Amino acid sequence: MNAKFIKFVKEERVLALAAVIVLVLAVFNYADAGKVSDIKKRVRNIFVPKPFSLSPAVSQIRGSIFYSPLETVITGGPAHNGYIDNTKIEFVLDGWQLVPFEKTSRFEVWLIGFDAIWKEVGPRVFYDLPPGKKTYTLLARSKNSTGEYDATPMVRTFTLNTSPYFGRVDITNVSYTGDFRRPHYEKISIQNSSSESPVNVSGWKVATKRFNFSFEIPRAAALLNPRSANNSDPIVLSRGHAVEVFVGKVSPVGANFQENSCVSYLENSFEGYDAVSGYGSCAGLDSSSYNRFSLECRSFIRGLNGCRSPNLLYYQFINEPACRDFIFENFNYQSCVNRSRSKNDFYSGRWKVYLGRSEEVLDDLNDTVYLYDAQGLLVDSYSY
Repeated sequence: MNAKFIKFVKEERVLALAAVIVLVLAVFNYADAGKVSDIKKRVRNIFVPKPFSLSPAVSQIRGSIFYSPLETVITGGPAHNGYIDNTKIEFVLDGWQLVPFEKTSRFEVWLIGFDAIWKEVGPRVFYDLPPGKKTYTLLARSKNSTGEYDATPMVRTFTLNTSPYFGRVDITNVSYTGDFRRPHYEKISIQNSSSESPVNVSGWKVATKRFNFSFEIPRAAALLNPRSANNSDPIVLSRGHAVEVFVGKVSPVGANFQENSCVSYLENSFEGYDAVSGYGSCAGLDSSSYNRFSLECRSFIRGLNGCRSPNLLYYQFINEPACRDFIFENFNYQSCVNRSRSKNDFYSGRWKVYLGRSEEVLDDLNDTVYLYDAQGLLVDSYSY
């Protein structure tokens, strides 16, 4: 028998056997999800370089959809068809050459939806994806020193389940214990850290892991009116603005509200734990409005600095009822609002929300708090 013919038959038998093995593994689901089912679609776009010349029959086997000179597996990373609540993704790859058998440390990947083309990587590949809900598909193939690569890349599809505000609106602090007098004064602070556009957080969800408790951030009063408290306005956070949620306390003024430069007139209604900021200044009075009073009265009025109620005890020493009434009428929260609300710095951008719960919702040792937007997508998490 011709020696060349015998050699050709042997080559064909070996390669055919390899093709059958790969096919059997696929049938019994030893390959990863998507590995075989998508081969026909993808193989049309894959060019397998041939480092040496082959006979036509052997070339036909090597060019078939069932033959690959290398194999690839994904050993770490998002699960196939899974959901990921993080924009930072890592994949761990493994691969080997079939004949002769040897491990490979070179790979090429293509993250469809992010990468423009194939790129060469090592066994670990990292992606920092933009926030938002989007589905991606990773193709990964091992590569050997001669330039050949796995003709049937591994396929891993996953969905990024993060909010467009992920990394922009943050849980900045969690106070999970009060003290022996205030055991339920838990507080969760949320801030628009970097979003240039104002963010409406009313309707967003806050959830705790340990006690499986959740609540929606409610509406509030953009301009507090203690005489007619209401929670009719959405809580809109411009950049740098924040909302503090007091889980176990009832509002001392009957409403959730945004602080302004006049709320320090109400400071006696608050405790140290939820004290108002007392920032800014109130619009002063025109001196012509009180020129009719005595020198003592005018001097007292001119010395009233800050947005705080005057010392009531001092009024006992003022022998001018008209002066006393003028001070009562003009140095209080509502009159301050009437004078100051048109100022550019009137609003502080700091909101206060009170849930008034009687039980704790945060574990005193360790817990995780999650923040979700109105579409249920993860915005941030905070662990302690």
